Amino acid sequence: MINGGDMLWAAKELPPEIPIVLIAHNLEHQVLTQKLANYPLLSHVLKREIIKQRLYEIEGFRRSRGVIFLSTTEMAWGCTQVPGLRALHVPPMFTNPPIARQPKPDSHLRLGFLADFAWWPNRQSWKWLMDRILPKVGRPITVHVFGRQSDQIPTRGRVISHGFVQNLSEVWEQVDIMICPIHEGAGVNIKLAESLYNRMPVLATTMAVRGLECPSGPGLTIMDSADEWVAFLSSSQADLLAAEMPSEDISRQFSPARHREKLEKFLTEVTRGDPR
Repeated sequence: MINGGDMLWAAKELPPEIPIVLIAHNLEHQVLTQKLANYPLLSHVLKREIIKQRLYEIEGFRRSRGVIFLSTTEMAWGCTQVPGLRALHVPPMFTNPPIARQPKPDSHLRLGFLADFAWWPNRQSWKWLMDRILPKVGRPITVHVFGRQSDQIPTRGRVISHGFVQNLSEVWEQVDIMICPIHEGAGVNIKLAESLYNRMPVLATTMAVRGLECPSGPGLTIMDSADEWVAFLSSSQADLLAAEMPSEDISRQFSPARHREKLEKFLTEVTRGDPR
């Protein structure tokens, strides 16, 4: 089993009779394509690298006996590029029991953003929030920021940076709503999945829920434009969201018990069956 496309080089070191199962976390060429818009002066280099990376990923799929995708949209892309690809969608899974949370209604709204800020799409999303959302929200709010290098990002009033946290209960206890203002990236948003697994209310963009089977509903509000975010956070609708929880069914999507049987069946078929 190869954990991630960046490890596909290891396939060449294995005897050909050993079946390879790839876990596809994200499509790197899609991340590079988004980067192209931000760095036009590097377009010549990036375009060449995008083509190279795309072919590398397709060849990796062809070489693998089966591919496990975390994202439904990326699985669809892979199956289109490699007809007959043995593929399975399994979302991010969490083994710790969900952390119980009690809503604490208050006029002062506490938002939480949990991310790896060493990754440039998360920094871009933070900039969007800082520049276009927070200055315009017409009510008392505080944004608690957690995760690697969150203590190194630019902040202003209303923002408290916590850095890396070991225990997620520290996050859930300090916020009313988790926010995922993601506008760039690939794969699936692990932190959003973890928030939903723990039944935390979430305000997210369409990009943030991309590749996950999580429609907007109780405990999960999805909207994209800056104006929509500002209006929502300034209104009583945000208080209603803070008092809600995602359904147990959404939470169970990220439980190993939900996927164990189909995963075992898939691995048995691709490792013991005939190669494509």
